Amino acid sequence: MIFNKQGYIDIDGMIAASPSFQNIMEDGIVTDEELRQQADKVISLMHEAEQRFTEEDQLFIKRLFAEANVLSAIYQYYELQELR
Repeated sequence: MIFNKQGYIDIDGMIAASPSFQNIMEDGIVTDEELRQQADKVISLMHEAEQRFTEEDQLFIKRLFAEANVLSAIYQYYELQELR
């Protein structure tokens, strides 16, 4: 599911359910190799999207990806502000 019961994006649930995240976090340590492998996986999926989707679809995916990452970044800043 994309949304939780409150209607918010359930990104935490999606991340927790991801086999990639589960494997990486199994030992509680993120290594340089795990970071590189995950980056490679995302790049590979983005190349696949370029092949599978129309130019219009790709623009939508690009906008969605950018805005989701903006949300993630500002959420991290917001959390850091709360610690002050």
